[in-house]
Amino acid sequence: MGDKSRKNSATQDVEANGTTDQQQQVEAVAKAVHGHPVSEHPTTYCETLMHLLKGNIGCGMLAMGDAFRNGGLLMAPILTVFIGTVCIYNNHILLNVAHKLKSRLKLEHCPTFSETVELSFATGPKSLQKHADLFRTTVNVFVIITQLGFCCVYILFVSSSIKQFCDEYGTVLDIHIHMIFALVPIMSCAMIRNLKFIAPLSTAANISMAIGLGIILSYCVVDLPTLNSRTAVAHWSQIPLFFGTAIYAFEGISLVLPLQLEMKTPNRFASTMGVLNVGMTIVTFIILTMGFVGFWRFGDDVKGSLTLNLPPTLILSKIVVGLMVFAIICTYTLQFYVPVAILWPSVQEKYGPFQSPALAEYLLRAVLVFATFLAAEVIPHLALFISLVGAIASTFLALIFPPICHMVVWKDEGFGAFNWKLHMDIITIVLGLLGFVTGTYFSLHDIIVAFSKDFGFH
Repeated sequence: MGDKSRKNSATQDVEANGTTDQQQQVEAVAKAVHGHPVSEHPTTYCETLMHLLKGNIGCGMLAMGDAFRNGGLLMAPILTVFIGTVCIYNNHILLNVAHKLKSRLKLEHCPTFSETVELSFATGPKSLQKHADLFRTTVNVFVIITQLGFCCVYILFVSSSIKQFCDEYGTVLDIHIHMIFALVPIMSCAMIRNLKFIAPLSTAANISMAIGLGIILSYCVVDLPTLNSRTAVAHWSQIPLFFGTAIYAFEGISLVLPLQLEMKTPNRFASTMGVLNVGMTIVTFIILTMGFVGFWRFGDDVKGSLTLNLPPTLILSKIVVGLMVFAIICTYTLQFYVPVAILWPSVQEKYGPFQSPALAEYLLRAVLVFATFLAAEVIPHLALFISLVGAIASTFLALIFPPICHMVVWKDEGFGAFNWKLHMDIITIVLGLLGFVTGTYFSLHDIIVAFSKDFGFH
């Protein structure tokens, strides 16, 4: 059911009872919640850990060398650990809020990310209750922007990697031509509608990515320059660009609720040595390693993807490019599944019923693929695009919405001794807003400058 029908259904339930009492409104909204039903095929601890790692390891890892260039060899690791810690904390906050709402409202299933936000405001102050559905829609919009932003970056990555390979063999073509060639396999994979058929691609992508990262690191650690030859602390104007790329790399907050619900033992997901803490610690370590070694090795010459820094004449470079291109095309399919799952019910609600639902869904998928392709064509600068997507959508999802929901849901129960959780929520929101404003501004500024140079404007 789409957002519109859910809202209408909830409103009709309230009107039928002849009252706008808060409890009536909350019950009406809660009835419309779909949530996550318990999986018929629950996953083990290790399987869930693999899913979490898969959802957080992508192009953002390869861009961390450029991120460290914008942060500095000393400052960037400190900021990375801080951002990673805050993101892990917010993942826990989102889980706690969702389960608190499920228990308080006696929901049959645990609410989704967007439904958690909606119910938080529906149970909050009266001034916010009427905007609950708006906040739910906003979260869905940001999830769609984030996921399609990933897809845009994937197109840029694939086309840039293919160009590097072709240039070495004398076939020098404009990057936009390579984007058109990349569109063919990407469009084909995006037409896969069933997760059952996406799963093998995801497994293959994980294996390819692991081998590729290993080869890149083995090359980077050879002939390292002295540490003092690299900038320790970058200029303050570069920090927002670092922030956008770093927050983009921690890209899996929308996975935490469904992954926990699919586990055989859900209580092992958020425990001290649970999937979330172990998985995100591994992710943080990989991000730190790729960023530190990448910037240490290449300095200011580091590219938006470390694969672009590998000598094209090196046989291992060709292997890495092939592995990464294959992995990213497969990953595009998985990331693309999320916005389609959100948009398709609304399309059916508004324009259906269709004589051929499958054909209509294929058309929607084709339109969305072309949308990501055109966006990638307009902003053909990988590092800047990653920073922009991270600064806008990822910031709201990872740093702003979870603490706001936590403050609203726990307002009547207190936050514990010294209110440290409340202070942490406020600090996280301020950090998120600061990162959003500065990151978006500097990313757009640099994109405009790069765009002007591409077209000869002054």
